Amino acid sequence: MLLVVKQHGGDTGTGEACARIVREVNDPGVMVNYDAGNVMDYLNVDPIPDILKCAAEVRSFCIKDHRNWPQDQDCGPGFGEIDHYRLLHPVALTGLKMPLCCENIFAPVIPRPTDPAGVDALARRAREFLEVVTAGLQPRA
Repeated sequence: MLLVVKQHGGDTGTGEACARIVREVNDPGVMVNYDAGNVMDYLNVDPIPDILKCAAEVRSFCIKDHRNWPQDQDCGPGFGEIDHYRLLHPVALTGLKMPLCCENIFAPVIPRPTDPAGVDALARRAREFLEVVTAGLQPRA
């Protein structure tokens, strides 16, 4: 079993803070789940330098994006200000299998779809975006 600590403000507001907790616990069953959207949203911290401080402890990702403008809002991957190539790069070639769990797939600013087909289209878009990003991070033959 693997227990992951996730960024959610306060004492666990950044990946660096979560990694410090994980290192103190010093148990291979306790690692970090990285949530760049929360790092940016709760503390207005750039997640790219932050992940470099905890990449060795990251074992999963809570994928979403975040925008500070035109309104402060979480959104689906690729709709916000987070560079997912730079976010995933520090762990891309570790050989570890890491879940990328989408917490938010929705477009910012506009109303969320109310029909299943609209939700499915955004879910497909999020998956396809992440497939392109992860493929782009793989070594070329």
